[in-house]
Amino acid sequence: MHLWIPAYFRDMPMGGLLRTTQRSESANSFYKRYENKFGTLVEFWMRFETAMEQQRYSQKCLDKDSEHSLPVTVAMSNIELHAASVYTHKVFYDVQLELKSTSSCGLAGLTKNGDMRLYDIDDELRLNTFQVSYTTTTKLVTCSCKLFESKGLLCRHIFWVFSANLLKSIPEHYILPRWCKVSYRNPLSVLPGNIIADCDFGDIIKSEISTVWSEFYATIGVVKTLSIDHIKALAASLKTFREEIGTTSEALSKDKEIEQLLGCTNSSEVTILPPRFLKNKGSGKRLLSNRKDSIAKAQKPKRLCACCKQMANHDKRNCPQKETDIHTNDVFSLTF
Repeated sequence: MHLWIPAYFRDMPMGGLLRTTQRSESANSFYKRYENKFGTLVEFWMRFETAMEQQRYSQKCLDKDSEHSLPVTVAMSNIELHAASVYTHKVFYDVQLELKSTSSCGLAGLTKNGDMRLYDIDDELRLNTFQVSYTTTTKLVTCSCKLFESKGLLCRHIFWVFSANLLKSIPEHYILPRWCKVSYRNPLSVLPGNIIADCDFGDIIKSEISTVWSEFYATIGVVKTLSIDHIKALAASLKTFREEIGTTSEALSKDKEIEQLLGCTNSSEVTILPPRFLKNKGSGKRLLSNRKDSIAKAQKPKRLCACCKQMANHDKRNCPQKETDIHTNDVFSLTF
């Protein structure tokens, strides 16, 4: 089966996803193993916590294997050993497959222009020729297959060029932190390429404030064992620093934080108003004329009225004789 959808996302870094909803669909498939639509809210919460604990346990097992063991190498080349020490096990085996596939690649042409070299690589497995551009001074490389741009991993054609230029390791600017063993050690807000790192909502500030509190308590723990002069010196230093920076800055309100997150300000002029009150109970019906109303009533089947004992289009509640009897009784009571 030919995959034609990835052709539209070759220049987009999607981490190997074939479509934008694949990650959410995978999460939904995972949670469906623990949830069902007949459970109560309490059962949903308990099962959700179980699913999260299972995810954490699996992640810890994978982190332990990646950190305390090395994957199985085949070619024992310098680039393969470097990849095994940097990437996680699962990502390394994808890289190893590309390294093994370099044996099916060959040089079809080479063009030199200063420090720029343009390689034409024949791929016997894919039955195509790919162009690889390599700069010897900066070690910048691009390939027409666009594997690195779409998945974040170098292709077999680039590895062939690295071997031809006697590179012993993968350049650092081509090792994405998301595929490394130590990526889980850093907070999400400081990972390069993460959308949280570009957000000014205060996550990075909170992380730095936590670091400041740690240093403050560590300093207090050292100073309290010394003389009173050291404690007074620390208090004087903090007071001097506070006076230097001033106290004019105020904490952002919730509305200001939302405006800062969205990148726009709230307009004072309200142009979008709530809709007017509409009668939406039931479906509307047009008003009938008196003639059509009389015809419609005449076509209705008659029923026996419990008040006047006649077959008519009314019942005991709206019988005309009932209203006449009530009026007669009122007049009779007033007379006597």
